Amino acid sequence: MAEEPQKSKMGGWLRDLAGIFVVIDETKTEEKPASTPAPAQPATSTSKTTAPATSTSTLASTPPASSDFVDDLRNRFRKILEEKNQPGFDFYEFSLMLLRTSTNPSVEHFKTAYEGAKLLNPNCNQQFLLESANFYKSELQKAFEATVSAGEQKKSALNAEKSNEQKQLNNEVANIEQQLGKLKQQIADLEKAQAEKLTALNGIEGKFNDKFVEIEQKIQATITAKEGVANEISLIENGIKQYIA
Repeated sequence: MAEEPQKSKMGGWLRDLAGIFVVIDETKTEEKPASTPAPAQPATSTSKTTAPATSTSTLASTPPASSDFVDDLRNRFRKILEEKNQPGFDFYEFSLMLLRTSTNPSVEHFKTAYEGAKLLNPNCNQQFLLESANFYKSELQKAFEATVSAGEQKKSALNAEKSNEQKQLNNEVANIEQQLGKLKQQIADLEKAQAEKLTALNGIEGKFNDKFVEIEQKIQATITAKEGVANEISLIENGIKQYIA
């Protein structure tokens, strides 16, 4: 954010212009460095994020999660970026300027926002905005990967539970088959037990399918939410590259 002498000049229409986009915090005097170190993140725009492949054939046609769930995840990602907001005026505040006026900013939106940005932070330029954009892209990616990782861990735990139960049932079926050859007098009782275990074994896919579907829905929703926020960032990045010298 601009230094105190600069803030004192922001009276009248200049303050009104900034007030359209952001609330100016008079108690916040720390100014961002002219060049924020960019994290190890590619500068290219993110247009598509692919979920980790799943080996469960029953999930091939998993229906998408509700739009409300996707919106909730998108808002959580935005909240994370808000919490990671760096001191002073940078890409985050610049994004708010644009998105509060239009979800599809025009050339004039970018130019007007940039003029306001230079008043709030004299060090603001294209390089500064793009470097700080990299920071927020990196934080978004970290949050996304952590969320997907949590989902994958749940899937792994569910797979382990299924595998153990399936192994136990297979062993029980095999043991029953062995006993049938030795205990002729118990054939009737053992065949009944065998049928019960085979029924449980054959029904194991149905038992676990709903749980797999729920987890897959949440992972797909996470991807969709992340792409929505990433596309917003990319939109603004492209505008900065095209319209701000």
